[in-house]
Amino acid sequence: MPTKAVLAKIPALYGTEGTATEDKIVWAHYFSAAGDWWITEYDPAENEAYGYARLAQFPEGAEWGYVDLAELERVNAHHGLVIVERDMHWTPTAFGQIAEAKR
Repeated sequence: MPTKAVLAKIPALYGTEGTATEDKIVWAHYFSAAGDWWITEYDPAENEAYGYARLAQFPEGAEWGYVDLAELERVNAHHGLVIVERDMHWTPTAFGQIAEAKR
């Protein structure tokens, strides 16, 4: 889970509706060999986030949507193999500046 300081800065769900997609700030990034999740909004009461997901198997099916952060973080190990990991060195970045999201 992102630190409390980062979570406190993430806009609430629907908080960036009026913001152009390219200008939305991605506050957290999760990744695995199976895909990437870039988080732009967050509801602490439900631990639900909104962001852009691109699955490696279906890059043409990348889309904006909702994800349960606790559930995503629980998919972090299987028989010692890390499956989904939060990018601990992520710096909040405008979505339009993230080249990997556009592949």
